Amino acid sequence: MRLGIVYNNLIAPTFAGGGSVHSYEVVMRLKKEFEVIYYPSSPSLKWPKEKLIEKAKELESSGIRLDQGFYSILDTNLALKKSFLNPDKISEVLSKYYDVDKVDFLYEPDHTSFDIYYLGAKHGNYGLTIHEPLYYSNSFTYLKRLIKFYGVNPRTGKGFHTRFLYNELVSKRINRKLISRYPPRFIASVSKGSLEWSGIDGDVINPGNAFDSSLLKYRNRGKEDYVVFWSRLNQDKGIREVPDIMRVINSKRKAKLLLMGKFFDKYNEEIFWRKIKKYDIDVEYLGFVDRDKLNDVVSKAKCLIYPSHVDGFSLVVLESLALGTPVVAYDIPTVKSVYSGLPGVTFVPEFDVKAVGEATLKFLQMDEAKYNDMMNDERLLEFLEIHSSWDNVARSVKEIISRHIKG
Repeated sequence: MRLGIVYNNLIAPTFAGGGSVHSYEVVMRLKKEFEVIYYPSSPSLKWPKEKLIEKAKELESSGIRLDQGFYSILDTNLALKKSFLNPDKISEVLSKYYDVDKVDFLYEPDHTSFDIYYLGAKHGNYGLTIHEPLYYSNSFTYLKRLIKFYGVNPRTGKGFHTRFLYNELVSKRINRKLISRYPPRFIASVSKGSLEWSGIDGDVINPGNAFDSSLLKYRNRGKEDYVVFWSRLNQDKGIREVPDIMRVINSKRKAKLLLMGKFFDKYNEEIFWRKIKKYDIDVEYLGFVDRDKLNDVVSKAKCLIYPSHVDGFSLVVLESLALGTPVVAYDIPTVKSVYSGLPGVTFVPEFDVKAVGEATLKFLQMDEAKYNDMMNDERLLEFLEIHSSWDNVARSVKEIISRHIKG
């Protein structure tokens, strides 16, 4: 059976986040079950042609065959870079060059463009997976949340209003219209919460993600007296609230913060360091570190603070637990639907920095024997076992695809 993959980030020249990791690992396993043909979607056209060809050749050498129409699109030097909000225009071009009739089913493993609807309509048999919400269905709730955590960047003029309008006028309006016009066989998600926030029904991939099992060797090596935060360092992940959380912790006992990741804009970086100085917080900023260093730092931390507002599953939380470090996070539906009830994970109301600090203090002050029992609880170890192999994720995806293929 032939499976067509419609997606852009398999040939991305730079790291594109957790969704791309999931997509790569799953597709590499699906090619063992199906004959896979790859149709790069339109967002990939923003990258230089030479880089795209280099990555495409790498992918083909790994056993993923590209539809030859992609090279024809590159050769025509089509100016589609400014047409991402005109899906009809893009569809017209891609449909002209891509031969989707030669596959039995089309699948997008990480929804990043509107191309899947048009190519799927041409084919008649398609499905897609979302990671973060497809859109936020409750406009008022979403707007209130955005105002609180996103704010406005006075240097760029962008802020909660621009993101809200994008959700309302692009994500919600266009996705709803195209789903209605060209219904997919299924919409799957890596978490139940992403479906709930989108207000749509669908399949939940279980397990939705996995971690490298080599992380388990870092467990039970002893702890040092600090907390850790690592992720994209922007307001989506709560970087502005981290100093306020540390202030709550330091009001009861002194604690050091180890910070890893890359700041995404100078404005938020300045706000962060201004608060750190004002509150006299002990911070060691390690920047963007290699994987071995990250694993070592996280595994020795007493707790990961994770005040994220935007997520679909959170590989950060999964990897922290695999490394033997408990987590305090906001109770947003996407993350809570995956980790709720697990030992070593505490959820507090979104925006309640005091509650995050107090919950973190409990981990910092916990008796060593009780701490070790918690992180080696049978329920947590069983959860980690299930999520320690991408084979399990790919198997779940394959079952969903097979169940929905129309003969």
